[in-house]
Amino acid sequence: MNYNAFKQKCKEKGYSASSLVTELGISKSNITNWKNGGNPSYEILIKMAQTLECSVGYLLGTEDDNHGAGATVSQALRSIKATPARTISLKSSKNLQDNYLNEIAAFANSSILFLCGNEKKFTATEPDRKIANISERGRDKMIEVFDNVNNNPIIANIQMQLSRIILHNLDITSAEQVSDEFLSSKADFILNDKKHKDSLRNYPFNLSDLLTLGDLFDKSIKFMISGVE
Repeated sequence: MNYNAFKQKCKEKGYSASSLVTELGISKSNITNWKNGGNPSYEILIKMAQTLECSVGYLLGTEDDNHGAGATVSQALRSIKATPARTISLKSSKNLQDNYLNEIAAFANSSILFLCGNEKKFTATEPDRKIANISERGRDKMIEVFDNVNNNPIIANIQMQLSRIILHNLDITSAEQVSDEFLSSKADFILNDKKHKDSLRNYPFNLSDLLTLGDLFDKSIKFMISGVE
């Protein structure tokens, strides 16, 4: 993180670094790490950017202070390890903005770190959740993640993690549980990183795949992603 930019923004908003982290419920011990060039977690970065009314990219030193609090995901994830690009990006070629990423993560009952990371094992944030909602625009953005046309490793990574969530919600732990041969190969790739000679099988699920999975398991797209009907 760009600590000088962070400190300056705190001053502009009437905070010290110490008073800000206290207000946000963050341990003061993090401040020393940030001074030495360390980065806060993505979730903490979002909280700080919202409170200081600046972009995540500004706090990371990747952009100047003229974009407001809606920094794009790519700026925040440059220092976070992501899985290799296995598919393609949003139709608009743009990255997913923070507010939509937050909506999608909440709808999928996932943490931001799982959605943007490379963990294979998914653990629901709220195991006994009964309701899942998402705005119409957030839903459209989520569907676009599965309906890609351009090369963007960040969106590809989110697509892979959502595919893992789908397999979890369908209680699929083995590719043999999927009767469709093509989707079974994809499930094998998602679950086990097993690559196939047919390169089209070495990708996470796309929108067409979701519709087929829904028919196979008699589940809605909403259930497959959120875990609730």
